Amino acid sequence: MANITERVPDDTEIEAMTSPRSAKGAENLQHKRQIKRRLEDFLEQAQLRKAIGDDDFF
Repeated sequence: MANITERVPDDTEIEAMTSPRSAKGAENLQHKRQIKRRLEDFLEQAQLRKAIGDDDFF
């Protein structure tokens, strides 16, 4: 039977795996992060409006 061990990568390995290799990739990643941030803000505002009772939003 093979021994399987899990190894957690350190911060530098994680950074190397997640960093884009080209300028175009970096731009795409930044754009996706901005979109995700805006979507999260929008959803948070929608939840607050719903909690307050301002259902005209939906």
